[in-house]
Amino acid sequence: MTESGSYGNYPSWVFQYYYLLHKNALGNFKTFVEDIGRTPAMLHYLDGRLNIKNRPNENYARELLELFTMGVGNYTEQDVKEIARALTGWQLRYSTTDLYPVEVGQFLFSSGNHDFGTKRVLGQSFTPQDASQLDKGDYKLVHNIIFNQRKNEIAKFICTKLYRFYMYEFPPTEIIDGLADIFIQSNWEILTVLKALFKSEHFFEEENMGVNIKSNIDNFVHYFRSLDLKPNEDFFFYDFERKTDPANNLNRDALGSIYNQCANLGQTLFNPVNVAGWQGHRAWLSEFVLVNRWRYSRDHVDYHLPYASTKEKYREFLKSLTDQSTNPNIIVPKVMEYFMTLPMPQDIVETAVSVFKAGVPANYFEDGTWDLDYVTVPTQFANLMKYITTLPEYQLL
Repeated sequence: MTESGSYGNYPSWVFQYYYLLHKNALGNFKTFVEDIGRTPAMLHYLDGRLNIKNRPNENYARELLELFTMGVGNYTEQDVKEIARALTGWQLRYSTTDLYPVEVGQFLFSSGNHDFGTKRVLGQSFTPQDASQLDKGDYKLVHNIIFNQRKNEIAKFICTKLYRFYMYEFPPTEIIDGLADIFIQSNWEILTVLKALFKSEHFFEEENMGVNIKSNIDNFVHYFRSLDLKPNEDFFFYDFERKTDPANNLNRDALGSIYNQCANLGQTLFNPVNVAGWQGHRAWLSEFVLVNRWRYSRDHVDYHLPYASTKEKYREFLKSLTDQSTNPNIIVPKVMEYFMTLPMPQDIVETAVSVFKAGVPANYFEDGTWDLDYVTVPTQFANLMKYITTLPEYQLL
């Protein structure tokens, strides 16, 4: 991970970095690792640009082993030093005064700053390729050695990360071993591993449902995408107390407000807490975060109510989900099942039904006056969602 705040004068680096993440997320992991080390963002953040002959900088070499490939305990300090030497010479162009024929903000290889001496990494000695080749210096060689000499360790380390992201913090050893074998046999294809996991019986076992905790951004995006809500069509940063500017004539930034809310909760997008990224799992939940998640979630629901078109989206969502039911005892459980993975206790469902029915005369539900075309339905749905988003089960994937 990198922190965009450390290179804020070059916002294009953020785009290049995240484009690379998306491009390689389901691709070849070895290629992914090779590519990430030569992005401007990473060369700046972990000081690869400062890694030169006779003065090697070990920051990137250390994280390459500790965080990006194999984990602590599978290499020595001497391996870090030797890899740092092998990665010398990759630099950045910061201004037009440089003599190198690349654009500002691009990486380049300076052969004069590369250590062409023999190195020994993970028990294997090697010398660099001809500097005229595409992968100049030792860059390709050192990655080949890492992936050949520690393939089992890398496979288990990365498969554990994938399992924790998609399933649970504490993966079974036998599952990781099986995924690691698939990873190696596929020659480091990430998609092959994910397909094996997602198609497995293990993935669909009941005890594996609803055991992962949403990040703050996941929590917010889940709501918007589940209802097909769109910025500048359904929501923006609306001053609900003053009820000002319902047409958004002031051009408030909906996505910017979500960014700021996540930042207030400790997840500043593009700026993780350190190179290891956000800790995740139970670290997402604290008294401060949970209370303010509830507050922001309520705000998100309220911001949509000034829009007639959004109210109709709520109404049509309920009609489609429940086959136009007129029974709140059917409608509410369907909504809860749609937004939450785990089955809900009956007393919670009954409370949710009461929240949904509040404000409508009780006899309307009995004599046919109320149905999903009734004028208060969008507000009823909003009130229901403000209750649902406070439930512990809503915080889970």
